[in-house]
Amino acid sequence: MKRCIRMGIVISICFLLQVVTSPSATTLSVYNPTGGVEVTQIHAPRLSDLKGKTICELSNGGWEDHRIFPAIREALATEIPEAKFIALDLFPIGSESVDKDSTIDLVLKKGCQAVITGMAG
Repeated sequence: MKRCIRMGIVISICFLLQVVTSPSATTLSVYNPTGGVEVTQIHAPRLSDLKGKTICELSNGGWEDHRIFPAIREALATEIPEAKFIALDLFPIGSESVDKDSTIDLVLKKGCQAVITGMAG
């Protein structure tokens, strides 16, 4: 399958390749077959540090979240004792719940200034 995809990309590039020839030079114009790379959504400004910040945990309910989030929380609390953590069990859990407006409203209501989100499933 990978070979077919690679061959398809090579064939696409060959078809999209425009060759302009002049006596002094050859110019090749190649179109990017992978699509656009322009950033279309600006993220929130990054925090300069986490000291004194409220950090909330949102989980999609994936792999071992009940073990990983406490480990991350403990590691961060060791490095940044001034941070306040709001554990994942105080928020809805699951991919379908994390991006709901009601979850975002709850994050804001709890005063979250940073969010740790995951886990990969």
